[in-house]
Amino acid sequence: MRKKIPITYSKERVVLSDVLPYETPVTFSNRYFYKYLIKRLKSKSNLKYRKKHNKAYSEIESILFGIKAKAKPFNFNITHKQNDFRELCVIHPFNQLKMVDFYEEYKSLIIYYSSLSPFSIRKPSKVANFTFYNDILHKKNEDKDLQYSQIEQDDSEYENLKSFFSYRKYSNIHKFYESYQFHRSEKKYNKLLKIDVTKCFDSIYTHSIAWALFNKDIVKSNIDDSLSTFGGEFDRLMQDLNANETNGIIIGPEFSRIFAELILQQIDINIHESLKSDDSNGKYLVHKVDYEIFRYVDDYFIFYNKEEDKERITETFKLALKEYKMYLNDKKSIQYSKPIITEISIAKQKINDLFNNHLILKEKENQGEPTNPILYFSSNNVITRFKSIIKESEVEYKDIMNYTLAVLDNKTSKLINKHNSLEEDISTKTQKEFEKGFLEILDVTFFLYSVSPKVNSTIKVCLIIDKITSFLKKNKTNDYKEPFTSNNKHNIFKKISDEINLVLNKNKSKKETQIETLYLLIALSQLGREYRLNLKVLCTYFNISINKDDSVRFNTELNYFSITVLLFYIKNIKTYNSILSELKDIILNKYTKAKNYGWKDNTELVLLLMDILTCPYLNNELDRTEKNNLIENTNQIYNNVISPISNQQIYIQDIKNSIKIFTKNKSLSKIDKRISQKILNCANKYIKELEKSVWLRKDIYYLEEQFVNSLINFKTNFNSKIDKYAFKNRLLNSLDFKKNKVALIEQERFWFTKWTEFDFGLELQAKRSQEVY
Repeated sequence: MRKKIPITYSKERVVLSDVLPYETPVTFSNRYFYKYLIKRLKSKSNLKYRKKHNKAYSEIESILFGIKAKAKPFNFNITHKQNDFRELCVIHPFNQLKMVDFYEEYKSLIIYYSSLSPFSIRKPSKVANFTFYNDILHKKNEDKDLQYSQIEQDDSEYENLKSFFSYRKYSNIHKFYESYQFHRSEKKYNKLLKIDVTKCFDSIYTHSIAWALFNKDIVKSNIDDSLSTFGGEFDRLMQDLNANETNGIIIGPEFSRIFAELILQQIDINIHESLKSDDSNGKYLVHKVDYEIFRYVDDYFIFYNKEEDKERITETFKLALKEYKMYLNDKKSIQYSKPIITEISIAKQKINDLFNNHLILKEKENQGEPTNPILYFSSNNVITRFKSIIKESEVEYKDIMNYTLAVLDNKTSKLINKHNSLEEDISTKTQKEFEKGFLEILDVTFFLYSVSPKVNSTIKVCLIIDKITSFLKKNKTNDYKEPFTSNNKHNIFKKISDEINLVLNKNKSKKETQIETLYLLIALSQLGREYRLNLKVLCTYFNISINKDDSVRFNTELNYFSITVLLFYIKNIKTYNSILSELKDIILNKYTKAKNYGWKDNTELVLLLMDILTCPYLNNELDRTEKNNLIENTNQIYNNVISPISNQQIYIQDIKNSIKIFTKNKSLSKIDKRISQKILNCANKYIKELEKSVWLRKDIYYLEEQFVNSLINFKTNFNSKIDKYAFKNRLLNSLDFKKNKVALIEQERFWFTKWTEFDFGLELQAKRSQEVY
């Protein structure tokens, strides 16, 4: 049942929707940072509340909001095109808070200045007031076959809180292709020209926002006065977010698209007005009569009839863009004539027909009576036909990747629903057909993905994987009964594991492509312990060398996302202890180096520190084997001490040997040193007294008793003396945090990375709902 509820979130909800890039790891979000901002508000006004619920308030304020200079954003690369990468940014928490205040003060002006263009079809139209959700979304272990709109649309329901503003008219560019507006324009005009702005976000000059809103000449003549205007404030904020850079803006978050939208709105107006004026031949062009233009972010669709009109329109575009230091991407200009159908639309239709005709589960008839379902599908056949469609349609894989994966996702859902509709007792033969279906879908999915791996297609691949694995595992939707035999289930899990391993092997620790494959690493972790990567394979993927003594060495520098996802994957699993140990050293070294030049201004280091403080896998714990080894080592010393002395030298040597074994036990590093040091002190005194002449010994029995008691005390109490936060305290000490460290560590369960209670399917759905393109 769908429910409509008013958005009661405070102004801080901007950090949930508008300040982060879409292409971040699925483990990362601002959800818990938002919760802290609400707690922070209460703490400011209520001292009693602060003392009870925000004990580390001062320390957190110092870390998150205590910068002294311009903050450096965290930049990371994602695959954009073949051999080409796009740099995205996560801005500093301090600047995220600035963005919250800016939205609150200027939201009405943002809406007003977004309403002026006659061309724009994706623009903020009002502040979002309502959210729609499905109860199923909030239940664990439910079938996650839910469809989500991409962003909140004006006068349209949406599933999650994903944008501060409602958007008119299209939340996704593909909806425009299938819209009444597009088809109506095709009736009126014979031709379509599709153009876009070359590296729009990289090209934007931040000062041009004031030019766009208030006239370039006026602004240049009144620079000081312009700084206090809406345009001047937006300009200064965009510089602050990007370490004072004026050329190019932060790429990724929604607020950057809004910034670009306001500038492009004025460019649209200038083009519209210029075309209304007479040219040298005394001719003018009227919008929606002689031509019609639609703009989705930085993509323009120009419908027209006459070639001379097109020439004038494109020339006007070039002049209008040049004024704002932007240019058309001539290489990507595409012209269409009637029937106006793009290569992508043709390819989509063929792909849809291909899957409808070849991925079919039919009831096989036997003398008019339906029997077992038979799957008519061959991945090899489909892949061959798919490649033919690409060739015939003259499109690239990346152009139709998302659509194709969405079709495969839908086919996966139908296959699951078909299985669920059958009677409980399904024959072995029928189950084999369904297994074949899932294997073939996975085969096609990974073939397509391997050609063009990008973040949005990775998310869609992971949704297919999660849908299949959720179906095969015990959960609420199948009454906690596994629908397949163990053998058939693991055949599918092995297929997923093998395919992910191939992708990881192909993309060994390349800085630019890690985000895409990090998703698959998380997907792999959902299959269970049987499918964990062995140490060697994981090391190969992250470009880690294994030394002769089994320690490891990282050969490439890991960024914040790589470190947190690697920690999420290895947890505190014993197999990966050498990686965990080296990661600790890498983290400490990062902060030791950064301390000299002001680490609080560095977004990456601030985010990493907060996540390190909440990471449970960096806490000291003893497993059963470690506890037993410590007890065994302690018992060995104890037995040697209480054994009869037949030969004093041998007696003393046995004690020394057993103490040496005890001190080499690595588990001691997790325990308060004072308790083990007491054993060593008592041992030294006892042995020293023993080595004296019999006639000089005075306190031998007293010292022996002390020694034995120290061993008993250790065995009894070492488990309660574990130095749980040893690593975190060491890190905080290195950053000159001397007080309130435990409160700081224990303040929040999560900050930006959700370490535990992680629901892969729901996180993927939330991620997909934020997609813009």
